[in-house]
Amino acid sequence: MSETAIEFRNIAKSFGPVKANHNISFAVPRGSIHAIVGENGAGKSTAMKILFGLYQPDEGRFFIRGKEVQFNSPMDAMAEGVGMVHQHFMLAGSLTALDNILLMQKGSPFQRLPRKEQKQKLEELAKRYGMILNLESKVEDLSVGEQQRLEILKILSQDSEIIILDEPTAVLTPQEVQDLFKNLRLLKAEGKTILIITHKLKEVIAISDNVTVFRTGTVVANRKTAEVQSDSLAELMVGRLLQKNEERKTAIDDKVLLSLTNVSANIGNRKLQNVNLQIRAKEIVGVAGVEGNGQDVLMRVLLDRHSLKKGCWSGDIQQKGSLESFPEDRLRFGVLPTKTAVENFILGHHRRTPFYKNGFISDSAALAETEKAMKEFDVRPLKPRQTFSQFSGGNQQKLVVARALWPNPDIVIAAQPTRGVDIGAIEFIHGKLRAQRDQGSGVLLISSELDELMTLADRIVVIYHGELIKEFTRAEFNEIALGAAMGGCR
Repeated sequence: MSETAIEFRNIAKSFGPVKANHNISFAVPRGSIHAIVGENGAGKSTAMKILFGLYQPDEGRFFIRGKEVQFNSPMDAMAEGVGMVHQHFMLAGSLTALDNILLMQKGSPFQRLPRKEQKQKLEELAKRYGMILNLESKVEDLSVGEQQRLEILKILSQDSEIIILDEPTAVLTPQEVQDLFKNLRLLKAEGKTILIITHKLKEVIAISDNVTVFRTGTVVANRKTAEVQSDSLAELMVGRLLQKNEERKTAIDDKVLLSLTNVSANIGNRKLQNVNLQIRAKEIVGVAGVEGNGQDVLMRVLLDRHSLKKGCWSGDIQQKGSLESFPEDRLRFGVLPTKTAVENFILGHHRRTPFYKNGFISDSAALAETEKAMKEFDVRPLKPRQTFSQFSGGNQQKLVVARALWPNPDIVIAAQPTRGVDIGAIEFIHGKLRAQRDQGSGVLLISSELDELMTLADRIVVIYHGELIKEFTRAEFNEIALGAAMGGCR
């Protein structure tokens, strides 16, 4: 029998009246890759944060290599060989890769660490695990894939035997995903234990040895991955069969709703170069690309072109009809997290009927429209007065999507519409985007998820270093070719 690296026994954790974890029990064999899956709010992240010492359990016990432990902080967890790579990287962009690792080292104060010896040690470690990286490069100059390798190197430099990865492939190209999986298999062969929190079931099947399924705060299944399929995992996660994708029943209209001609821009250190693109009624046009290749500039030009400084952009943009959008990062650009659901729902619409009457916002109208939208978009719990930050990620995103689609716009810019949300919320949001398309809207879908683009889009353009370098019709969709184009292959 293989040695157990981690064991949870009857772990419980509540936040006020909300039971995030209830009677969580499962074990992870040493030297295995173990997937943790579940909908948003299912409790999987809470359990992993307990393991990493960010939270302390209210009840229950957990064990590391057979020894009962109690972590009061991440420092306690790291001392026991547990490391975590968060979904949003914890890196200082203005410092070098080497400096970011040295900041985590035990022992001497940062300025007294022997940089030359540490660099040599880290280069040997990187070579050993196939994570080649220029340690003297500033983090802000590294690709997303390189930043992730840096995060993993930080953990390995601490002699961690247990590595937790939170949504590790969320911003990687298919090639970078394969590189990551190759590195994880090397770590597994060295005896490391790896836990992956993910919603990508295809990747669960491809990389993991075992999978634990969370639902509504409890563990509903522990399976050997070889014995399950993605459909059965999805059913365990959401408690029902997911609907099959339907072929579209409407034809693309000839009417051009949004047209970009020779559009170039230079905002900060990001650029667009000579972009030409059209979006028609009843059409979803996908924009594929690794993050940081100009998608944010494209959004800025489309949404803020009238307020940008003269000279920031050039070219011609023609728009026919109303336009709404939801941003790539809802918490940074789309909402006020400390305000209520109703306040966030009317944000940007607060001077429109029925919210605005005689110079004042009608609280009753705002509440009624928010409740209606929350019911239609299945936002849970149905509490318009609840603070936005208290909703799970999937329900936050559904509320953001509901706000954008509420006025039935002619044009929708959907940036990363399902980032960080669970499979049930993904299915729901995809259905709403299809319905909006079928009603006559044109949709510009900006996503780093190739599966999402290939599922929804009628055609896909690839952006690389601010330039649209390739276009694929639906009949030409191919993950390998799209991934290669995202890496710059024309």
